[in-house]
Amino acid sequence: MRKRITNRAVDAVRPGDRPQFLWDTDVTGFGLKVMPSGRKTYVFQYRLGGRGARSRTSPKRMTLGKHGELTPDQARKRAAKLLLAVRADEDPQQAREPEELPTVAELMQRFLAEYLPNKKRPPKSSTIRSYESLIRVHVVPALGGKRVDAVTRNDVEELHTKLRATPYVANRLLVVLHHAFKVAEAWGWLSERGNPVLHIERFPEERRGAKKEVMLSAKQMANLFAAIDEEEATNGKVVACAAIRVAFWTGWRIGEVLAVQWEHLDLESGSAKLVDTKTAREEYRQVPAEAIEVLVGVPRVAGCPYVFPGKNLRDHLTTVRESWYRIRKAAGLDDLEGLGPLRLHDLRHNVVSWDVSRGVPLEIAGKNVGHRSRQATEIYAHFAPDALKRAADERAAAMRQAVEESGTRTAEGP
Repeated sequence: MRKRITNRAVDAVRPGDRPQFLWDTDVTGFGLKVMPSGRKTYVFQYRLGGRGARSRTSPKRMTLGKHGELTPDQARKRAAKLLLAVRADEDPQQAREPEELPTVAELMQRFLAEYLPNKKRPPKSSTIRSYESLIRVHVVPALGGKRVDAVTRNDVEELHTKLRATPYVANRLLVVLHHAFKVAEAWGWLSERGNPVLHIERFPEERRGAKKEVMLSAKQMANLFAAIDEEEATNGKVVACAAIRVAFWTGWRIGEVLAVQWEHLDLESGSAKLVDTKTAREEYRQVPAEAIEVLVGVPRVAGCPYVFPGKNLRDHLTTVRESWYRIRKAAGLDDLEGLGPLRLHDLRHNVVSWDVSRGVPLEIAGKNVGHRSRQATEIYAHFAPDALKRAADERAAAMRQAVEESGTRTAEGP
């Protein structure tokens, strides 16, 4: 859409499902970008080398400033100045004055608000929330006031080292910074030093989710179910207890269990469609009969699509942590030898361990709980020495029989 950009024209543009642009009729390349969130920024788009057949460059776009911080006339004057540079075959991004370059805080704001949501395959909302938390808590307080091109590798290493006590957080911070500065490079906001996160070594991390062997005994599982029944009867946590039972029988991540919708369950065939899991946008899992029995008993709430509704009865329950802590203590599982307190995630390990111990192939055991690769399941192989020994014996016996039969055929002749 083309129109002279004025305050009235800016106010008239309404947000849509996708970013919208209003291009100015007075200055070529000057425009207004309106995000679905309602955020409005002035931009300048240009192509070096002109529009003729001899032009081989892709169009570039620069952000001039937010509407409200700049008036349309101020933004138009900036765009007109940049257009003169383009017509002189100069790249405005390379010619920007240092004081015009954004700060890290401004980079992070645009990275979260504009870049991530508009990727061809946007990250899951949980990933964006984790990025936002790392940026708010660690990046902005330490680096927010620095210009993007002024951040050095030493600055990043110092911030990384401060978080040495929590290596997982420290390393995720590097991932976020590397991603954001890579985007800044594409936007022409970095000097020749390039990405300051390159070649910084990550801290070693304890393998998450598989720190110890987890295979509950029959007695421990009986105590666990007695404690769940007690929690339901004493504290009335019917929904939370049902979710924990389903997690126990299926081995799904607790977040996957809580987000299940009725329309994605086929209780007759015993299957479920899980959406936006850790490993896929959409995947199908099998539901064992014991879990189906639990699900059949969960009351449906009118107007709520979720199996396990939250307090507002519109969204799903987001946590069962308080109930789990009481259940774990009542079951005597809050101080297991060599393991410590049993985590909800350990119910997942328990399912895979029981599968493998019964001789279920690793691929199938992993598929049942949504492992991304065979390698994720191989760590459970040592949980089942009896099953592995039985498989080895059966294989050796088959080989021996084949050899003996071959010798018999040779002696008897063809």
